[in-house]
Amino acid sequence: MVDKGEYIEDEDDIKIDWDKLQEINKDVIGWIKINNTNIDYPILKDSDELKYLKHSYDGRHNDNGSIFTLDNRPFESNVTIVYGHNMKSGIMFSALSKYMEKNFFDEHKIIYVYTKNQNYKATVFSFYSIGINQEKNNIRELNFNDEIQYYKNKSIYNNEDVDNIKKILKLSTCSYLNTHTTPTDQRYYLVASLEKCFES
Repeated sequence: MVDKGEYIEDEDDIKIDWDKLQEINKDVIGWIKINNTNIDYPILKDSDELKYLKHSYDGRHNDNGSIFTLDNRPFESNVTIVYGHNMKSGIMFSALSKYMEKNFFDEHKIIYVYTKNQNYKATVFSFYSIGINQEKNNIRELNFNDEIQYYKNKSIYNNEDVDNIKKILKLSTCSYLNTHTTPTDQRYYLVASLEKCFES
């Protein structure tokens, strides 16, 4: 788990010691938090070698892995995907499975992303489970507006309050619904409209 001493939290804001975090690991590029869940972790920039599937934020080998993105322009691209394991212990992105419950979906619609130079608020509008290859095929040829509509259509619940979407944050973790392979080929996807908010 991440040492909570790496940042200072008060009622209004989170002050993150980016210099200290990047001394620990220069691959730390952000922090993700969903209130009233255990999703409260640094975000690592990974490569195609997928180091952070099996390494913690301090670079040590750890089967829990880290929360990471492969995006070369994270949170500036039209769609930024952030990955994390679905651990039986309930850590990392395990809480995403709780979005299967309508009350949880309704009560946890805001995701906060902090970076050194800019902070973001993401409002959830879609959640579903699907095979990873099927998902890639479904969105491969879509333009951005059609991709947004695809996410809305796939969602098991609707959030009608979200419109005028400019950028997307997409969280991904393993799903064990309707799985026929080992390891599972199914993924939960939580999709949110990403907007800049207060400066870091």
